[in-house]
Amino acid sequence: MQYQKTSMLSKKELKKLKKKLPYGYFSQIEKRVNVSKRTISYFFSEKEHRYNLEVHQAALDVIEAYQLSINKIKTRQKTILNEK
Repeated sequence: MQYQKTSMLSKKELKKLKKKLPYGYFSQIEKRVNVSKRTISYFFSEKEHRYNLEVHQAALDVIEAYQLSINKIKTRQKTILNEK
């Protein structure tokens, strides 16, 4: 996929997106899409940001999966700690 000249993300949105990503997100995104490490790096670069739809979608997928895992852990912990 080619880079797009315009981005669907503002710099502020890109920072928020990066903050929500879990540790190891780079390799998780790389496993989900068939693009080079450089492409992923350019997507997350604030200085040389190059929008890539596949990377954007994969980043959102990684965040969703991470949030679901966190919620599942919290629910499980609450259930276990509240047992009598």
